[in-house]
Order: sequence, then structure tokens, then C-alpha cells
Amino acid sequence: MTMEKARLVRIVESILHGTGFKTARMDFKGSCFDLVGNKLFLLLFVKVLQNIDSLTQEQADDLKRLAKFFQATPLLVGIKSKNDELEEGVVYERFGIYALNPQTLYDVLVENELPAIFAERGGFYVNVDGELLRKLRERRGYSVGELARMLGVSRKSLQNYERGEQAVSLDVALRLEEIFDEPIAKPIDILTAKVEANLNVKPENQLEREILERLKGLGMGVIKIRKAPFNAVSREDEVRILTGIDSKKTSTTVKRAQMVSEVSKIIHSDGLFIIEKTKTEVIGEVPLIPKETLREVKDADELIDIIESLKREIRKKLFIPNQR
Repeated sequence: MTMEKARLVRIVESILHGTGFKTARMDFKGSCFDLVGNKLFLLLFVKVLQNIDSLTQEQADDLKRLAKFFQATPLLVGIKSKNDELEEGVVYERFGIYALNPQTLYDVLVENELPAIFAERGGFYVNVDGELLRKLRERRGYSVGELARMLGVSRKSLQNYERGEQAVSLDVALRLEEIFDEPIAKPIDILTAKVEANLNVKPENQLEREILERLKGLGMGVIKIRKAPFNAVSREDEVRILTGIDSKKTSTTVKRAQMVSEVSKIIHSDGLFIIEKTKTEVIGEVPLIPKETLREVKDADELIDIIESLKREIRKKLFIPNQR
């Protein structure tokens, strides 16, 4: 991570901390998220970038999968798009994910000011309350044609505005608010954004295929993740598991497990690493088990019991109170 990127991550993390979020930070090259934040019923997966155009399709797809799986909100926070700085109070979008600069994030979280302006090719736009616009026009006695001429737009465009079928350029929106002396732009609630995601992702190698199929065979829902310190997310009823897979335990495996341990605490999930050949142990609060143990498990409940048993053992050694 570059110094500029690390500084930006710290800024975003401080904004989240300042508004009561508990956070965990990633330091994993190419990860689809850099921060996860949790506050009451709001869970955020945040990707931090100097330039939001550097987000890859693969990262975006994984970020949306995690948001869908955990019922969370994905966000991009950055400084630039191409060579231009991101404007304060403006929402951008990349691959269907909202993007904004740190000041706009601060305004949303600290000042409770939702942005209304969004950027698209060709300029800045807002969505207006079409029903309110129609009522204001009729109350002032303007016909569609008259108001359209005042705004410098076609009758058809104004009718589309009133039906909520067309976004309004920022210049036109400002003229409307001058004419009626009333705000008509709809705020963009970036914190409750829902995204669609393709959850059907193929394993990257034979070991992954074998382990993910075994987890499915135990009755678990499994989604492959490519750009994160874990290889998949698994679910059995309300129990969610960040699942890592490796052929052998290495220093990278340990680092990944430590990150999964921190993330799992924030999102109230479990972590598990399944290694082709290893001894059973616990890193942080993430058990590492050999593939052979998984093969012997009869169902998802037994696997969850193994995870909980190993976590209890490590807590006893470290005198950590049970988190469940």
C-alpha cells in the first residue's frame, strides 16, 4: 500500500470511527475492500482508491457479492476520476457502486447531509420529485409550454421530469429552485443502496472446487470470492463463515487468517481456513483445519460445532470472554 493510499484509508477510517462505527482494515493486495465498518444495523464494505477509475470489474463484482451476501452497503471513496478531482456533494458511480470523496462521506455521516447531485457523462444531474414539480407548476399557473420555455428545455423533457422518467441537469434544477423557491431535488441515500450481484462464480483451482463442493454437500450456501483474504463466504442459517483455502500453511496464510479474524469480529461472523495438509490450530480466532477433517464432517452443524469448540479452547488459554 502506497503512503498516499494508506493516508486516505486512515482518513476514511477516522470518519467512520468519529460516527460510532467499529472498523477493520485490510492490507491485502488487490482486495475488493479496504475497510469494513459496522454500526448498529448498518454494515459498510468500503474500497478506498486515489482514482476511482482504477477499480477493476473483478473487484467490483466481489464487492457487490459481499454486499449482497451480508446485506451490506458497498462504497467507493476516492480523490480523483481520470484527471479531475471528485467534487464535494456529488455522487459518482463505477460498475453500479456509489463513489464519493472523503468530504462527502463526512457530510453524510457527520452532518447528516445526503447529496442530491450525481455525475454522468456530460455533466452533473439530479433526480427531482416529479409530483411536487407538477403541483408547484400548476399552483403558479404555468402551462407545460410556458415553464419549458423559461427553463430552455422541450415540453417533452419537462413532462418526463414530472413523471420521474428523466434526470434533470444541474443548471435546470437550479433554475427550477429559483423559480419556485423550494428544493425539489431528491437526495441520494448512499447508505442503503442495494446492488445486484452474480453469485455464481467458478472455483479457481481443483482444491477450491473440491472444498467448496464439500461445503455445499454439507448443506451450506457457498459463494466464491476472488479478491479478498478469504476464498469464499459460507452460510448455514444465521451462521456466516469467511472461508479461506490453501494447499499448505505459509506466512501469507497466517496473514490472511489474521485479517479474517479482525473482519469476522466486526461483521459478527466466523472464520475458517481449510488447508490441504496441516495440523489443527487457531490463528487469532480463526481455526485452521486439514482437508481430511472436513471430509469426515457429517453436516454443517458438526462443522460449526468444531469451529466453536476450537474458538472456546483458544479463549480459555487467552482468557478471552465468549463473544456469542
